[in-house]
Amino acid sequence: MEKNQANTIKFSGNNDKLFCRVPVETLSQKLSVIVPETHNAILIKDGQMLQTLSSGKYALADFLDMKEDLESQIEVLFMSKTAKLKLLWGTSQKLVLFDEDSNENYHVGFSGDFDVQIGDPRKCYLYLIGSDKDLTANLLQERLRSTVVSVMELVILDYISKNHVPFNQLSMHKKAISEKVLSELSHKLQSEYGIAVFSFNIANIIIDSEDYKRLSVLSKNSEKNGFCPNCGAEVKGNSKFCSNCGQALSREKRCANCGERNSTDAKFCQKCGQKL
Repeated sequence: MEKNQANTIKFSGNNDKLFCRVPVETLSQKLSVIVPETHNAILIKDGQMLQTLSSGKYALADFLDMKEDLESQIEVLFMSKTAKLKLLWGTSQKLVLFDEDSNENYHVGFSGDFDVQIGDPRKCYLYLIGSDKDLTANLLQERLRSTVVSVMELVILDYISKNHVPFNQLSMHKKAISEKVLSELSHKLQSEYGIAVFSFNIANIIIDSEDYKRLSVLSKNSEKNGFCPNCGAEVKGNSKFCSNCGQALSREKRCANCGERNSTDAKFCQKCGQKL
């Protein structure tokens, strides 16, 4: 960024950054700023926003008092409409999820990437940029990471619960979960920081190795065949309904005498002794 002419300030850099600052060193009645189609600009006086400028040419004298503002610190912040940053995200600690089939918790780490650009220049300046001379991808990642992970965690917990996703089928649902996170994250980052989100991707799902082994053993045990309590037909251990009569299958036996819940392999009620 530079002054192209003595009385003109305009953007002349590469459109690969979210924003670029230009200090106004000397005020004059003829001083103007040219904002290209690819950018918006914010006129800042002593750290406070005076005016947001869309593409076009503007005389700074229309917004400043050339006598009283001589000692003020004036700068123009050019903010790109089109530049995108691909940011990485990841959970610093593994999330604790619940597997309904085994009734066990397990720990999972997630990571991926998402694309952002400036959506609301004023809000982005107020809540993200401030006095920063440059907002690198690493710095922006750090500032947004906690928000991204908190949104993703809530979406994952809700999705797994509603869709009854087993621990060993998480990867099959990456795309569907990513789309739901994108919807929630877009709204939150736009409303809070003026940042537009264009994509969200879950690249890696890593289940704790000890948890995976433990749940795999429990899953194999639950798949052992049993018999329907209604018609006696053989059914798979993980079946929810009998394929012969349609009877709902429970992991527990309810005592007809007292209503107590018993394990599926119990022959007598643990509360009243009634034969099951």
